[in-house]
Amino acid sequence: MKLDKNQRKAVKHHTGSAIVIAGPGSGKTTVITARILNLIQHHNVPPSQILAIAFNRKAVEEMETRILRELVSKNEFGDRAGGPEIRTLHAFGKDIITENYQRAGFNQHPQIWSGQLDEIIAQEQKQLERESATTPVAIYKIQNKKAGRCYIGQSTAPERRRREHFSHSSNDRLRQAIRAEGETQFSFKVLEWVEGQNANRREAHWIGFYTNRTGVFNRADPLRTQYSNQLMLEMVCQHFGIPYDEYLDRHPDFENLRECFNGIKETVMRAKRQVVTGLFDPTTLTDRVAQAFAQKYETLKTEANAIDFEDMLIYAANLFETCPDIRQTYCDKYPYVLVDEFQDIAPTDFRLISLLSENVFAVGDDDQAIYGFRGGDSQIMLEFAARSNVKKYKITRNYRSTATIVEHARALIERNTPRIRKNLLAQNPSKHQINVGETTLETLETRLLHELTKPHKPVAQGPRASAMQTAHPQETAILARTNYEVEQIQAILAASAHRKPSKDAATLFVDVTTIHKAKGREWEKVILIHNTLERRFPRRDSKLTDERRVFYVAMTRAKAELVVLGGRCPFIPEFENIPKNVNYYLRQLGYWHAGRKLKKEVRAK
Repeated sequence: MKLDKNQRKAVKHHTGSAIVIAGPGSGKTTVITARILNLIQHHNVPPSQILAIAFNRKAVEEMETRILRELVSKNEFGDRAGGPEIRTLHAFGKDIITENYQRAGFNQHPQIWSGQLDEIIAQEQKQLERESATTPVAIYKIQNKKAGRCYIGQSTAPERRRREHFSHSSNDRLRQAIRAEGETQFSFKVLEWVEGQNANRREAHWIGFYTNRTGVFNRADPLRTQYSNQLMLEMVCQHFGIPYDEYLDRHPDFENLRECFNGIKETVMRAKRQVVTGLFDPTTLTDRVAQAFAQKYETLKTEANAIDFEDMLIYAANLFETCPDIRQTYCDKYPYVLVDEFQDIAPTDFRLISLLSENVFAVGDDDQAIYGFRGGDSQIMLEFAARSNVKKYKITRNYRSTATIVEHARALIERNTPRIRKNLLAQNPSKHQINVGETTLETLETRLLHELTKPHKPVAQGPRASAMQTAHPQETAILARTNYEVEQIQAILAASAHRKPSKDAATLFVDVTTIHKAKGREWEKVILIHNTLERRFPRRDSKLTDERRVFYVAMTRAKAELVVLGGRCPFIPEFENIPKNVNYYLRQLGYWHAGRKLKKEVRAK
């Protein structure tokens, strides 16, 4: 393996905890693989004493392939039995529980549950819909006594709803009118009681009735959904026996019944990823709806002698804490532990890793921590790196992207704080302007067709470097924020390929995926779509630093050409405005300033 100076330093690390702080395209997997081989080849460590933890199954397979190829090519196996243990952390946790199931609290090998929580949620949703269809609902009117203008609404508890409107109405026009004229200038009346399944239709009737006579404050069409937000909010509280809380009515994710239930599973699983002692206690959830589901789910799971994906870590860590002899067995078995994608681990992950070994070799990039919504906590990496007994290494030379992409991506991510500072540099000095363009839903198809079929200048050096050619479909990716957006883009391209000549149609079948699924991958050309099809970028319900990291990950998937298409986004001017100063340009040439001395880094050959 060809390694640069900084990679070699990390690879030669022998014992003791260490962290490798890596930039995008800097060879994280290469360093882990090379260190495993170095332990085997130069320190005579038996492969069976090495445990490597990868983020997903694909990363496991890639690492296994690299190590096996190297060991076989150098005939390193000899009398040694097998190679190093390379697992995902969840698979490793499952092995611990399976091998010690009785002491973990199971009377037989536990079943593995994967979709049962979805089933429970679906059953409760159907039951709630049945209750909503038959519950008595009041159609009410709040009317200005002088002007006659009124607001039409629906509620299972009209008196409570009346008080809410007069204190802080959810309808902005009605709220402003009440504040301006006073509560006493408005009357409240129940127009009729109907079943929930007829409430929207009757509300729409009364809105139409008063629109033609006095005018209404209403804006939304009640027929747009099966049940109104207000009715579903009230029914959810009634169904689960939790106190009604008016703030839920304005919660950004409570747009309809589907949205309400979609977030429950992630809320429960995210809570399980935060468990740092004992087992999961569903009563600790602050979301009362999620708590009700979690309690039912955990009870059924226990009765079925089963565990889910997150339990694999929780029960394994709890077993180590309550059975020191079992923990020592595994610590003795794996004195060398390596962890990839360290920036994305959750507290539950780190709990198990910490119990397993004090000789952890972690590799990660806090700038690429984009799984906070699933429980990942980049603060763990920052705190681990700050420990005095942890050796620090940095590999920050990017072997993937051109200098232009690295420079602009760096300008973006350096606005984040807190973060570990890195001297991000590009091995490839090529310059290729980042193409930024505005698109709307109406213009997106035309712009995509243009980008996918136009000739481009490849990044490769040599006699053909200046030749213009069309990017091969397998070398191009379109990245979007959500699965819904990916489906929309795929539909646009599929429709265009029926209309295009066969020669051009082939270029339209490119890799279209979400930014999160693109992590760890690379393409010659990347087209990033934002603020055009669905949610805004950045999302209002996420931290700006988290959103900036997602954008950064998308940018750094490109090797040669990056195209950014969409509406207004605060990250565009952030990466376009590169600081223009002498130190910046020296840095790009490979120089860095330390005190009063100006040193030059050794470039990799």
